[in-house]
Amino acid sequence: MSGLLGQVRRAPGRIIASVLALSLAIGAIGVLAIPTVTEGSLHAAVERDGLGDIIVGTTPLDRQQVELLRGIPNVASVSAAAVVAVELDAAAGAGERSAVDTVRLIGLAPDRELDLLRIDAGRVATGPGEVVASPGLAEPGDRIVAGGRTFDVVGVGAALLWVGADALYGDIDEMAALARGAGTNHLSILAVFDDESSLRAIVADVREALATDGDTFTEFPEYLPDGTTPIDADIRQVSTLIGMLGVMAGLVALVLLASTTNTLITERTREVAVMRALGGRRRPLRRRLRRIAIGITAASLVVGLPLGVVISNVIARMVLEEFVGITPEVAVDWRVLVGSAVGALIGARLVAARAARRVTNAQLAAALRDREGAPFGASWLQRSIAALPTGGLISRIATRSSLRRPGRTVAVVAQIAAAVGVAFLVPSLATSVNEYNSAAFESWQWEVSAVAEDAGLPIDAAVADAVDGVAGFEAGIYTFGSIDDWEVDAWGIRHDTVMFDADLRAGRAPAPGEHETMVSAGFAERRGIDIGDTIEVELAPGTVPYEVVGLVDDYSRAIYIDREILAADVGAPGRANVVWSLSETPIGALIDGSRFDLPTLDVSTAEEVRAESGAGRDAIVVIFGAIGAIVAGVAALAVMSSMLVSLFERRHELAALQSLGARRRRLRGLLVRELLPLGAVGTALGLVLGGLGTRGIIGSFESSNAVDIGVVDAVGAIPFVVGATVLMLVALVLVAVRSASRRPIAVTLRGAA
Repeated sequence: MSGLLGQVRRAPGRIIASVLALSLAIGAIGVLAIPTVTEGSLHAAVERDGLGDIIVGTTPLDRQQVELLRGIPNVASVSAAAVVAVELDAAAGAGERSAVDTVRLIGLAPDRELDLLRIDAGRVATGPGEVVASPGLAEPGDRIVAGGRTFDVVGVGAALLWVGADALYGDIDEMAALARGAGTNHLSILAVFDDESSLRAIVADVREALATDGDTFTEFPEYLPDGTTPIDADIRQVSTLIGMLGVMAGLVALVLLASTTNTLITERTREVAVMRALGGRRRPLRRRLRRIAIGITAASLVVGLPLGVVISNVIARMVLEEFVGITPEVAVDWRVLVGSAVGALIGARLVAARAARRVTNAQLAAALRDREGAPFGASWLQRSIAALPTGGLISRIATRSSLRRPGRTVAVVAQIAAAVGVAFLVPSLATSVNEYNSAAFESWQWEVSAVAEDAGLPIDAAVADAVDGVAGFEAGIYTFGSIDDWEVDAWGIRHDTVMFDADLRAGRAPAPGEHETMVSAGFAERRGIDIGDTIEVELAPGTVPYEVVGLVDDYSRAIYIDREILAADVGAPGRANVVWSLSETPIGALIDGSRFDLPTLDVSTAEEVRAESGAGRDAIVVIFGAIGAIVAGVAALAVMSSMLVSLFERRHELAALQSLGARRRRLRGLLVRELLPLGAVGTALGLVLGGLGTRGIIGSFESSNAVDIGVVDAVGAIPFVVGATVLMLVALVLVAVRSASRRPIAVTLRGAA
């Protein structure tokens, strides 16, 4: 401890900077804990609120039908709900809290075992006319008018399955009476064995049981096998990619620790030589020197580990609140904490060992003289460079300094490349994501989309045909399906649609009345699907074969089918659930019921849909940017530490220049000439690495999601990246020269402390 304190007194700025940088790097590694933190919070919420293993919408069912489903093999529990979307008319006393157009009325049975209601304020609804409102919609004591009914708000809360949605929870019979067909229309099923194959077997049995009474699913069933939640896979994938930057920060920090330790140990070369001359043995001396690195790392862990916990929990909270609507409790992944601590300490031990061995093995006479015993020209490369005209004295010194220690030169180039690579990678990711958001909607021509809030296809055939007859309007279908366990968007469009302009890579559009489909080209390529193949698509009622006749460049994972065919295949011939408009202006006149008896629709403009689609991706880019800033900062400190090592080892050379009249300006010129070539090489290498890193991350998303995203390099950011790198190097030169010129010249030349 006394030795470490002595080093702090000797070089406080350098050690504090090293501790800070290592702390940031260790904290950045904390992003690896995000999957555990988020999944732990989600799974705790699932256990608390009773989320089912299978979630699906159905045609209206009575209680007897629901009871029969409980007897299906492997079914542990079944809970039914009545869900209907209605217009929100007013909320007396709720003020701006009720500034929404539609609301879901959700009827839950009081004896339910799944989809439990969590009450945040007030109490549960105990009878007709009473509801619990979702947070932000109303407060206990308010009266709210929805769907032509007046409800008394007696509590505020939510069920996990509908968290984040504007909803009113009330009596199941009252809500079922408002639903289409007057019955419960939503099932949550809990399985005894919840592996994916068992859940699919249950779904097949449930379909068969419902079919005996002419009922079916109105939504594609959502499977949550092995205790998973709907966003587990996405969180794990994003967290792993973010973790790559965290690991990079750790590696750069390890280089920084090596540079700092090398500096501190090298500065004690003469001191160690004196101890050896007095009889000190090499092994105890090495152990004493290694303690310096261990001490710096231990101090960094004290700050970095709590910082990692904060980072992982802040990001996890942001993700869960943004995408799930729940606020998680603070959680700790002890595996990441222990792994970070052990890895940092072992790394410190390894990087300090080499420097300690070099110092204790130095020739005693040379070490006591405090002079470097290896003149320039010892290798053939150095002799070859010495024969080249490299400019004046300052330029020759700068060139030879870079070549004298090739390991350090390579380290500086690598550190600059790491900083530049991350600085180029982040805007390239943002540019690629923005381009993807735009390209994903290029084929769609509509300006306004109105999607039915109720499950299934609630727009009946007569209304769908009438909508088609109005210029600039078109009815369609948007649902989900599955191909080889890959969930896909299933679009039902007219064969002569004007809302979708297919950018065909190959093939043609489906013929009217035929079981044909166009498939997203990226998905088809990654799944080995080609024109002429027959694919089995699992829809809500069951599996249907389609012949692939076209491949569409749509940057998504989707299939496109003739609307009439898809409607019949999902058990609702002629019906639809979407209305598209080519213009914003007349959509209100169509939707407000003045011409058509339409169900409750969620109206969005094309711009709103694009913004919503990009919000989650933008949040991920922000996280990448924050971690990237840490990596770049750590790399800059590592370059600074390497420069200080170089300055210390050349202190006699620099002192001699100063004694001959060289001022700080000359020293700055020397370091600029030394660093700029390294900076140029590191910048070029960093731009290449940043481009490759962007392609690697985008490629990982594409392969894991079976979609096309595309890479767009942020060429416009290159001048800013290069300019920032130059400014960073110049700033480091100024700091380094100021530090080097503080020591008296006479003391340096005679080699005394």
